[in-house]
Amino acid sequence: MLNGLNVVIKQTYRNHFKSRGYWLLVLSPIIFTAIIGGIVFGVTKMQGNTTPTVAIIGNQNVRQIFVKSDKTLDMKISSITDAKQANTALDKQSLDGVVTITSNDNATLTTQPKSNHINKEAIASILGNLSRTQKASSFGLTAEQTQALSQPFNLKSVVKQANNKSTNGDNSNTANYGIAVAIGIITWVVVMWYTSMIATEIANEKSSRIMETLLAATSSNIQYFGKMIGIFALAVTHMLIYVVAGTIGYFSFKDNAIVKSFSQTFSSMTLGFSIYAILFILVAIALYLVLTALIASLINDNSQVQQAIQPITFLAMIGYIFSFIMTNMPNNFAIKILSYVPFVSQSMMPVRLVTKVETWPGGIISLIIAFVSLILLAWFGKKIYAKNVLSYSDDKIMSQLIKNITRHD
Repeated sequence: MLNGLNVVIKQTYRNHFKSRGYWLLVLSPIIFTAIIGGIVFGVTKMQGNTTPTVAIIGNQNVRQIFVKSDKTLDMKISSITDAKQANTALDKQSLDGVVTITSNDNATLTTQPKSNHINKEAIASILGNLSRTQKASSFGLTAEQTQALSQPFNLKSVVKQANNKSTNGDNSNTANYGIAVAIGIITWVVVMWYTSMIATEIANEKSSRIMETLLAATSSNIQYFGKMIGIFALAVTHMLIYVVAGTIGYFSFKDNAIVKSFSQTFSSMTLGFSIYAILFILVAIALYLVLTALIASLINDNSQVQQAIQPITFLAMIGYIFSFIMTNMPNNFAIKILSYVPFVSQSMMPVRLVTKVETWPGGIISLIIAFVSLILLAWFGKKIYAKNVLSYSDDKIMSQLIKNITRHD
């Protein structure tokens, strides 16, 4: 039996691994990411000098302050001080902008269509500070008193972790949301790819009547478990390729500013949590494969593949949708319950764990429930598969499934 199972696993794995469609699925995201990264890198390099040149017209004392602050503002202050000359230069597009100061409370920034980006907020901040200083002086306040009044309130956000450690609250929120969305998207996309793959394979064999020949040489159990393990091995290979590609990409561009920012944001993630999340996703994929094989055994031909995977798509969408909203309500009662429900818990529990609203014992229990459900569903499903893989019924697939479940009860 083991030899026969091994043959089916290898055949299923090799047939799909060598196919053009499999590598198109695997490489498409990598190629797309590389193209986007190349475009961003190329545009950045081709931009050249984008520092805007701005003329300050009006109060010369204010102009001198801008000259001293030009590096902070990331702009070059033009030597032009005459309004007419500034407007002429602006028309000729030799200036990016003209700031005309009309009073202590009013100023106008004029730009031209091809102007480089000008930091308007920074200009407004300097002019606002100068205006407040002049008003405070007229009220008899000292420079120190004025600075104290204009100092913004500093509210720092931190998230307290174990061992009295803390992390940046903004980074933690961003990381939590990113993890939630990533797990939801990865699970949904991978599930859709591989459930469709196994459903199509079973449908092809049944519609072409090859299944009778296969079952004459091996048992239905060998075909059932061999196909699922083979497809699951493809999914594992798929994820390993992404892990290797991601690792190579990280170490190749670790000095890049975007990569550094990304690493800092997700610095709270530990190796243990990463392994836990990957295991949960793999168990979820296996669950969906078993469910798909069970339902696909009721298919008569390829025209029923979409009908078979439609309920699986709806089920996978539940976790996918909740992955976008649960970071704002991790303690919601419904989310707590769903965190222990197989087929959707993989999108709930890892995020509740990383946000510290759930402890590791709860996370392990949820993973164990999903794994036990996988074993029970696989054992239950082999009976339905064996009974229906050679059966051809005109009834709707869901009607057949309900009848099979009722009979087994």
